[in-house]
Amino acid sequence: MNADKIPFAVISFLAVQLAGAVWWGAGVTQNANLAAENRRYIREVVIPSYEISDNWDNPHYNNWLKAGGWKD
Repeated sequence: MNADKIPFAVISFLAVQLAGAVWWGAGVTQNANLAAENRRYIREVVIPSYEISDNWDNPHYNNWLKAGGWKD
């Protein structure tokens, strides 16, 4: 099949599919960057402002970890 014999509908369909893939890929990257920025904000701004410590001691959680956590 020669390039001049390919119908315009097929070429335009493929072009739209390619454009959609590029647009979707850009959105995925942006969402990943947004999630990382949100985690940084929580770690650097929210936790210190509420004086929250991530070094908490929970005996129930510790016992659960000693028992194997998610392992059966």
